[in-house]
Order: sequence, then C-alpha cells, then structure tokens
Amino acid sequence: MIDKILELVKPARKILILTHNNPDPDTIAAANGLKYIFYTVYKKRCTIAYDGLIGRAENRELVKECKIDMHKSKKLNFARYDTLILVDSQPTAGNVYIPDGYFPHIVIDHHNFRKATAKAQIYDIRNDIGSTSTIITEYIKTLGLNPDRYVSTALYYGIKTDTIGSGRNNSKADLEMMSFLLPKISLKKLSKIESPELPKYYFKNLKKAIENSEIIDDLIFCNLYEVRNADLIAETSDFLLRMRDIKWTFVIGYIDDMCYFSLRCKSLRKKVGLIALQIVRGLGTGGGHMKSAGGQISLNNKTYEEVVDILKKRILKKLGFDLNNTEVKNI
Repeated sequence: MIDKILELVKPARKILILTHNNPDPDTIAAANGLKYIFYTVYKKRCTIAYDGLIGRAENRELVKECKIDMHKSKKLNFARYDTLILVDSQPTAGNVYIPDGYFPHIVIDHHNFRKATAKAQIYDIRNDIGSTSTIITEYIKTLGLNPDRYVSTALYYGIKTDTIGSGRNNSKADLEMMSFLLPKISLKKLSKIESPELPKYYFKNLKKAIENSEIIDDLIFCNLYEVRNADLIAETSDFLLRMRDIKWTFVIGYIDDMCYFSLRCKSLRKKVGLIALQIVRGLGTGGGHMKSAGGQISLNNKTYEEVVDILKKRILKKLGFDLNNTEVKNI
C-alpha cells in the first residue's frame, strides 16, 4: 500500500495532511509519521492541519516534545495543495474540516469503512487494527526507514493511547509496531508527555462533572454544559468510568454552536461505536470503537437542552433502562 501512496504523491508539489477535529495522539502521530515518510523518501515538505483545539495537556505536550508543526485548517487556502490526505478519519465522519469542493486523494484510518471513502484514489482502512499510527509505522518498517526519537516517540504514544492506554482492543500488529518503535523512542520525552502539569480549569471541570452527574443503575450520565474544549468531554468520560460498579459513562457538553458527547463502556462485548451512531441518527454524526465512542451535533436547529433530552432518552432506551423504575442517584 505504501508503494501506491508514494507513487501518487511523487509528482505532488504541495501536500496537505489533515487530522480529525480536536486531534488526539493517534491522529497527530499518524500525520507526523506520514510527513516524515514523504520528506525522507522524496524530500517533500508537507503541511499538517487540524480544526478545533488541541485540548488535553498530554496532547499539547506531545506536539511540543516531539516538535510537531501543525496549522489551523480554516486558515489555509486548500487550492494551494494538489494532494490532500486524511488520517484517522474518513469523509462523512463529521469530525474533520474539508471545504466544499474538495475531497481527499488518500484516506488512512482504522475505523469502520464508510462508503464515501471509496471515492478516494487510494484508501487503507483497517478496522481490525487498534490505531492509525500502527498503519503508518508499518509503512515505515516496510520501507526500511529509521525514524528519529521525535517521530518514534509520537507514534509509540499514538499507538499506546488508542489501544493499551484506553483499554481498547489491541491487535498483534499494534504490539509488533510498538516493539519496533520502543528501542527508538525517548523515555524522557514519553514521561513528560504522559505526566504533564495540568491547568486549573482541568480540576474545575472535574468538580463540575461530579456535581452534574447522575448514576442510573450502572450508567453515569454527566451533563457538563459549556466546556472549554471537546477533549474535556472524552477525558471526563474516561475518568468517571473508573468508578466501581459502573459499566457505562455518557458525558455531554457544548462549545459555541456544537454539541459533543462521549460514550464509554467497560465491556468488550458491546459495540459502543454502533450504539453512538444509532443514538445520534437524524441529529448529527457519531462512531468509534468497541469500548469508546463519541459524536457531534450542530445546535443550529435545536437548543442544547433539547439535544441533551433526546440523547438521554435514546441512550437509556438503547441500554434497556426504564427511567420510571430505575433509581437515579447523585455521585
């Protein structure tokens, strides 16, 4: 696959690599790894772009420690680029900014295949692999390249956070690529990335999360209302899932005119990504993995309160809860 990708980009003058909105470590590392490949093989300079915010302290530290240059996609002129590549997302997923009239030439992702992706000239979609960084690392290994500690540390962390670190499934390929990268990473940088200093608003958000959470059987439903960045919603969902006797967490909040939600489950037997897609149908977009998922809904047609009410009813019905006969407790 990497040979086909290299053949396609060889004549390109300007390459734009897009991550999904509010980028996480996997999409950041995958984009950076792809940029490394193109520069090493063809000396081509690429632009990595994203929309939204790099919210989590760990993600900001990743960009800083691994010296990853990223730009806001809405500030770029897409017409300047003759090759557009999308990593860790797919067209119509609803979590990436691409102006009207443009479509990615190459799509690389590890989520479920979307029909629109078939329109790309080249696509590499592997939903049996735990992270997109694993796919990019395979490219690097296949080409016999020797990435430096910056690229290697980022890719290692990208794989780890999307598999082992998140409690999601990991494949044999994920573990093999982590083993390939391990001798090349900087343990000092990895330590700084994994244990960054946290801003005050992180702790204020935790306080708000506890105050606005309801325990419904083995589900925690948390309404964060307005949040500083979308990452706080997913981060809160992960944090609350650690509570004993809790199997599900659903956290929702909004930024400006966009509502975001995060759904988590401790069981591998539940298709959480499919559940997220089903409960958001007709409202917005959603999807994810076996144990974690999320979605986004525009608030242009409904108020935030209306969206919260609809999603709460849908998730309770989908999980088989009867709110009339189920005790609701505060944390």
